[in-house]
Amino acid sequence: METTDIGLWGVPLAMLGGAIRVSTPFIFVSLGEAITERSGRINLGLEGTLVFGAMSAYAVAVVTGSPWLGLLAAAFAGLCFGLFHGWICKFPKVNDIAIGIALMLFGSGLAFFFGKPFIQPSAPDLPAIPFGAWSSIPQVQAALNVNVLFLIGAALAVFLWWAFRNTRVGLIVRVVGDSADAARAMGLNPNTVR
Repeated sequence: METTDIGLWGVPLAMLGGAIRVSTPFIFVSLGEAITERSGRINLGLEGTLVFGAMSAYAVAVVTGSPWLGLLAAAFAGLCFGLFHGWICKFPKVNDIAIGIALMLFGSGLAFFFGKPFIQPSAPDLPAIPFGAWSSIPQVQAALNVNVLFLIGAALAVFLWWAFRNTRVGLIVRVVGDSADAARAMGLNPNTVR
């Protein structure tokens, strides 16, 4: 066996590294949807938001050379799509599920339309934390190169879990999601919170 052959550990290690890489964007989408659903709405437009945010991040990173500005562009795109969904769903007889599906199609279409000029160039990468530095095997090092956003997302998930139970804002969001009538009786406007 060669020194770079990791044997039976190769498959689970590759699965772990791949799962971390692929799940990182979905952490932030899931956290946003957790807030939306806690407030009593369902947004099925997350895929369109994710695709448009990814295109925005990539385009801004290519143009500016800064992956962090790209990250801010993706966050701003997600914020705009979420605010638009919340704003349009406050009108009477508007179905939040149908609007979410429309936003999914709209976001995907916008991303493909505006993203065409950015197909070929290469954008700079965000920094990764080398958790595999203890190993001399390149496959282990590559699999355990964890993007800093994964750790930020995991920390935000724990914070959001704590905030829904222990903060005033978290409790307000939960009350609005559980009963809009109870929120109105407390003097809260459910549409503003959503």
